[in-house]
Amino acid sequence: MLDGVSASHNHMQSSSRSQYGVNTVAFPPYRAAFLLCQNYEVNLDSICHILHKPSLRQNTESFYLKLSQNEPVPLGQAALLLAIFALSSFFYEPSPHSEVARYDHEPTNLSRIFISSALDVLGHSSRTSSGCLEDVQAHIIMSFAVNQHEGFSSRGRLHVGAAVALSRDLGLHKIDSNATSGSEYQYSARIRIDREIKRRVFWYLAATDWYTCPPCFGSPYTDYYDRLAASISGPQSGMYFIHPAQISVRLPKDCNDDTFLLCDDDSPVSTDRPTSMSHLLERVRLAHICREMVEYLPLEISKLQQVPYEHIVALDQKLVDYLSTLPFYFRLDVESRRRSRPLEDIDQNITMLRFCITRAALSRRIKLHQCFLGRQSDDPRYAYSRQACLDSAQTVMQFYDGLADHHNAFIVSGRMAIAAHYMHLAMGVLVMDLCLNKNSADEVQIKAQVKAGLKMFEDARQRTPLLGQFLTSLQQILEKHQVYLNDNTIPTTVTTWDVGKTHDSGSEGLNGAVKVQLPPATLHLPESQALDFDTYFDDFWQNTIQADLNPELAAWDSLFSALDSRPI
Repeated sequence: MLDGVSASHNHMQSSSRSQYGVNTVAFPPYRAAFLLCQNYEVNLDSICHILHKPSLRQNTESFYLKLSQNEPVPLGQAALLLAIFALSSFFYEPSPHSEVARYDHEPTNLSRIFISSALDVLGHSSRTSSGCLEDVQAHIIMSFAVNQHEGFSSRGRLHVGAAVALSRDLGLHKIDSNATSGSEYQYSARIRIDREIKRRVFWYLAATDWYTCPPCFGSPYTDYYDRLAASISGPQSGMYFIHPAQISVRLPKDCNDDTFLLCDDDSPVSTDRPTSMSHLLERVRLAHICREMVEYLPLEISKLQQVPYEHIVALDQKLVDYLSTLPFYFRLDVESRRRSRPLEDIDQNITMLRFCITRAALSRRIKLHQCFLGRQSDDPRYAYSRQACLDSAQTVMQFYDGLADHHNAFIVSGRMAIAAHYMHLAMGVLVMDLCLNKNSADEVQIKAQVKAGLKMFEDARQRTPLLGQFLTSLQQILEKHQVYLNDNTIPTTVTTWDVGKTHDSGSEGLNGAVKVQLPPATLHLPESQALDFDTYFDDFWQNTIQADLNPELAAWDSLFSALDSRPI
């Protein structure tokens, strides 16, 4: 608990550092907080289901009641709410009479402000407490929020790393070590809910750890482009931190938040319609395949060349089989999509979840095969790898394009912000193929797909500042290798997007005014712990956990995060 909490009538545009020697963490007024949480629950929670939504609503009401009465509030709840606000505001649809955001630039600016505030609270919590479950959840959601602004950067990975470390300190990896079947029914509903949420959090972290661990391979003559293709890789590639032999945690129940108290451990898995847990459970299943890949494949390209190619094909078949055995509502074939339409009318998130889980598996196929993409001229066997890469990239792009016709306004408007990294990976594969496999039989078709993809990025670049970086870097690669999408020129002129500024005439940049119609409540932290937002991302980890950051992280980010030669 933190003392010195008070309500304030300061406007959101006022400085976060007051003249009385304290750092003020601003919260939106309750009505805006309610709308941000609602947006998170409806549109974002299903992608990262690590909360219990009824408990979130109750805790939000209790938190704001304490703020209004100048009572101490739990730091973990403060950090979690701010992380939710940071991610939700980024995807919030502005409207002229909105109580959250009226203008196009405000969602991004609000998200940055909430990220800064969440970092303040997390930093203070790490120095004054041993952490709690809400801290773990906040770090997970913060990794999403940071990645929307920076790409898959070291800062986003460090949030996941902090969540893993805290989860271990809290014993989440062994919460069922002494459990027996049916024993939980002796506990109260609150304890049972808490244990189930811990399982969700732990398995989300384990799946993330295993999913991001498969190695990224270079090659003697395509190393730069191979690294470009692995846009969700980084220095952690080739290793994982959570060992399956050291886990004693049941999988979360395949139930919705309002029914899992009635489900026992032997309840059948849902096959006729998705639950709120379906996406996470399928993600865990995919993560096990990814872990198998990293345990089998060597890190070095020289050793990879010694692996029998049929073993690469066998690993690929695991991913193909995974895609074909997904529940029908997550599969991409025409018949499965037809069967899913009635469910999509009820649950608007099915379409986006289908895209998320299939793009994850397809990106693993690309990562497995991308080092063989340019080798078919040396060995015809590698034509299989080229086709696997192209098929996966084209499927990601076609499915993304199909989202434009969805009836849900959030999916249509927010699809690029959610899908930017995977669209970037798909575009990287197609551009690589044009550069490495010139004069191929399908060159005209691939050029048309690249041209269409560049236009998608151009049309949607105001949804996320990353798209300007993606556009510029792809154009530079095409120009360097003299790949022309028309007769003799690249058709799209790309303007570099400055992530430190916005391009709305009403915007005043990162530190400019953000209009929220009601005065915010505030949380006061000692000034000695305060850091400005501009430097906070760089200093946060040294000041909170005294981590010794690898000086080469920026170089890794430049290769794996933004298809760009500039460090983030």
